[in-house]
Parts: sequence; structure tokens; C-alpha cells
Amino acid sequence: MWTFWAFAVHAVAGFFGAHAAAGASHEHRFGFVGHSVAGLAGGALSGAFLQRAAVTVLSGDGSHNDVTMVDAAMLHLLTGAVAGAIAMFAVAMVRRG
Repeated sequence: MWTFWAFAVHAVAGFFGAHAAAGASHEHRFGFVGHSVAGLAGGALSGAFLQRAAVTVLSGDGSHNDVTMVDAAMLHLLTGAVAGAIAMFAVAMVRRG
């Protein structure tokens, strides 16, 4: 189920994920505004397209596990943060060309 709440969580987490990744890799920095835009874009894209996949949890035999609200919030946060970091690194690599 797609929700605006999860979309917003992904986008904000993408912002922070991009800045965390930029802080960890000094050679890929390209400015606060650039990191912010890349992180927000990556988080927003993950929020638009990966919401259902982010909260799909399967057990070892392939059966679906139910997730609690706390589990879903953490999964959305982590998915958005990782997508923001990936987007920041992708932009940095394209800029270095």
C-alpha cells in the first residue's frame, strides 16, 4: 500500500543518507546543496517506487512475515537513507567523469 507518509520518510531519510555518505567519503564531496538535492531525489524515487518492496519480509521457507509499525518505519528509514547515499555517489561519479 502506497502512502504519502512513507514517501516523506524516504525523502527525508535520503537527505540525511546523502550527507552521511558525503561525510564518510571526503573525495566525493560536491557541496551542501548538491548533496541535499541528490539525497532528496534518491529518497523520493525510492519512496515512489520501493515502498511495497521495502516492507516485504519473507522467512526462510518463503512465507510472508507480518511487520509491525516500528519495523515498517525502520525499513522505510533505512531504504530512503541508502537510496539517498547511492544517489549522492552516482552524482559524484558522473561529475568526476
